[in-house]
Amino acid sequence: MMLHFLFWLAIGVVLYTYSIYILVLWILCARRKNNSPETNTSHLPEVTIVIAAHNEEKYVLAKYQNTLSLNYPSDKLFQIWVDDGSTDTTPELLNKLNGITFVSNPERVGKAQSINYAMKLVKTPFTVFTDANTFLSLNSIIDLIKHFENTEVGCVAGQKKVLWSQTDALASKGEGLYWRFESFMKMVESCSGSTLAGTGELYAIRTNLFKPLQANTILDDFEVSANIIKQGYKVKYENGAVASETGSLTVEDEKKRKVRIAAGCFQALCRHVYLLNPFKSAEVAFKFFSHKLLRWVLIPPAIVAAPLLNAAIISLNPNGSLIYVISMITIAFIYLLVIVGYLFRNRSKVNAIVTFPYYGFMMNITMLKGFFYFFTGKQTHIWEKVTRKADN
Repeated sequence: MMLHFLFWLAIGVVLYTYSIYILVLWILCARRKNNSPETNTSHLPEVTIVIAAHNEEKYVLAKYQNTLSLNYPSDKLFQIWVDDGSTDTTPELLNKLNGITFVSNPERVGKAQSINYAMKLVKTPFTVFTDANTFLSLNSIIDLIKHFENTEVGCVAGQKKVLWSQTDALASKGEGLYWRFESFMKMVESCSGSTLAGTGELYAIRTNLFKPLQANTILDDFEVSANIIKQGYKVKYENGAVASETGSLTVEDEKKRKVRIAAGCFQALCRHVYLLNPFKSAEVAFKFFSHKLLRWVLIPPAIVAAPLLNAAIISLNPNGSLIYVISMITIAFIYLLVIVGYLFRNRSKVNAIVTFPYYGFMMNITMLKGFFYFFTGKQTHIWEKVTRKADN
């Protein structure tokens, strides 16, 4: 009986996290009136955009021009760039730009500390964080800032959009499809009250709510957002504010990214376990448990254990229920797709539906590696740049 219980627990955790939880939020959203704030362009506040950069010489000028082209009054939009120990021409390029505040760190200190340096210079009521290699939609700042008309809102997450095409290899397609799913989840969480975090590519905060980050912080965007939730404010999601970038060039590059993110997840869990306290906020506890804790802690071992438990149940009771034979065939088919995706992972012009199961499996397995890296102290907070499609 214990094998049966563990098997259905593993299946239940996966189904709940990736379908039932989202369905519940979607139903809650459907029952709520559309209370999306209207854009008031007559009284736009001053905003500072903060960009931490390391070896971004290929993107600096394009990002600068993209920021200047945004549909926001130029006299109310300020830029602070922090160079984090670049070894290319990034500092020289930034030094030549007009109308920005440039902070240079000759020694690399990491993104969290770079953000701390920048925030000491921010004098506007709102701050927008974005990455040097992402490009924002024209109305993105207006679309973010409008949510702060609600005094309960402390942070607003934009949409991360990974550009890909059918001719790309798995890394770009997988990340692109994943972020479509993740964005939908953020949307229904926000619609039903509050989502849990901004995304580093684009999010905005009330400047006065910012708390200095610990220097060894791995996931700065989650850390900033969690500190705002801790102060009793909501995090909203704005689908219209889009930050676009290309995906990783290869699966190997994507694995490096995912391991670092996974290690950061466990760091965040240790620092913000209080988010699971339902007496502090039942909504936040429910969403943090369902969206984060289960994904980070239970899903990876569950997808590994499910086929083993299924096989053990059948072998110990070959004349048992037909349901276990059907489940074994279903799981075997899914794992077959994982193997096919692995074999075609670096090939282009392969349908994304064929290769995505491997991306999802790889993403979950890297959580186990990230767990090991974090608790053994092997993962550094210093970001190791991966090669993206646009870099070539």
